[in-house]
Amino acid sequence: MTGLGERLDSVWSTQLREHLHLDRGTKECAYWHSGYHQALADLISLIEGPRPISGIVGRSSPSPLAGPGAESFQPA
Repeated sequence: MTGLGERLDSVWSTQLREHLHLDRGTKECAYWHSGYHQALADLISLIEGPRPISGIVGRSSPSPLAGPGAESFQPA
């Protein structure tokens, strides 16, 4: 966080003053929103905690099957 904060305050400060990420229709806006969306999705995932993988209930291996009707390729 410290290194990123230093870059935001120095190297990237000029670009940030232009506020292109706020101009709809710019690639900077799309990129900023994409990054912000991913950060929020990651945070929600951390808050919710680990989720079970569907299709592995009652199995000794946590790996799902290779495909519908297929055998798992995990070593026994």
